[in-house]
Amino acid sequence: MSVSPTDSTHSVSLTDLETAILTHYIITSHITYKDVAEDIIVNKLKLNISNGPDSQNILKSQLSNISSFPFSGPLSGEEKFTFIDLFAGIGGFRIAMQAHGGQCLFSSEWDKYSQQTYYNNYGEVPFGDITKDEIKAFIPKKFNILCAGFPCQPFSRAGVSARNFLGLEHGFDHPTQGNLFFDIIEIARLHEPDVLFLENVKNLKSHDKGNTFVIIERMIRDIGYSFDSTVINASSLVPQRRERTYMVCFKDKSIKFDFPQFKGEPKKLRTILESDVPETYTISDKLWLGHQVRTKKNLERGVGFTAFLADLDKPSNTLVARYGKDGKECLIPQEGKNPRKLTPRECARLQGYPENFTLPTSNAAAYRQFGNSVAVPIVSKIGKMIVEHLLKAK
Repeated sequence: MSVSPTDSTHSVSLTDLETAILTHYIITSHITYKDVAEDIIVNKLKLNISNGPDSQNILKSQLSNISSFPFSGPLSGEEKFTFIDLFAGIGGFRIAMQAHGGQCLFSSEWDKYSQQTYYNNYGEVPFGDITKDEIKAFIPKKFNILCAGFPCQPFSRAGVSARNFLGLEHGFDHPTQGNLFFDIIEIARLHEPDVLFLENVKNLKSHDKGNTFVIIERMIRDIGYSFDSTVINASSLVPQRRERTYMVCFKDKSIKFDFPQFKGEPKKLRTILESDVPETYTISDKLWLGHQVRTKKNLERGVGFTAFLADLDKPSNTLVARYGKDGKECLIPQEGKNPRKLTPRECARLQGYPENFTLPTSNAAAYRQFGNSVAVPIVSKIGKMIVEHLLKAK
């Protein structure tokens, strides 16, 4: 990862863990990171810092220009509430919750390319594998909201059908991914945040004939939380048909939480399209012919994918992580030539990211990261209601 605190320390090699600790300390000023971060600063970066009241400001000026990051969040002491960002991806939860005055105290994401995008936008490198105790040890003791769009592969309809076909385990039987939910439970039980704010695929509710969802609800209730859930289609706020399961769980079980309403006309895909898109996004004759042939065959036999031109006056199909491979989920018609794929900026808009969000440098990474992201305006609208309940209860 290309994270260099200062020009004077380019030759210093920091471990992934050290980089996460240092950037978290710079952004949050939190006591959890102070001793280890200052040890790195003094003994590895060889920088002199004072112990006076201005040491944090001196440190920030020496190590990072926080203003260069578009979404570094509220300053310590100015926040309305605190939260942590697990399975953070590129920060869809973070950007939404910061907009309501929240300070992110801890982030975790194992994918290196997503970590880089996260750093470029928030000035903070997420910690890695949240299943490891050495990572969990850096979660601050107290915070208000646990946010997690936990990995959906074991529960998604596509993932389950593929695993059945291959004879693999899925859901809670999966030896690694399915167990990641248990890490959320462990962290919630230990830290007792006021709220759990979770997101997963629509199919979570029906997986294993509903048994998976029953287990999730029971485990959350067993550690002392309320449990409210709903499936929301994002198309009233972004031009994309994206249905996801959202769960909101309060430690104070007397709080009655009703999800906000998501009504209104579906957004039109054409509203987020760029003009003068480079020819590199137009799919080849071979790929377009292949799409048409396979679509015809699959329609005749009633199974398999289909690839049609997108209706620009309706929302797009769901953006998925594999979109960059061939673009079949959303092919933009072009007059007199083959259709094209969406650009990375258009994908960012489909998920509701601001225009000043710094895109990944790789198109392949961009498609994967935005395909895996939450729809930011949906998280923001639910988050606003959560925060209102939280602040009212204080």
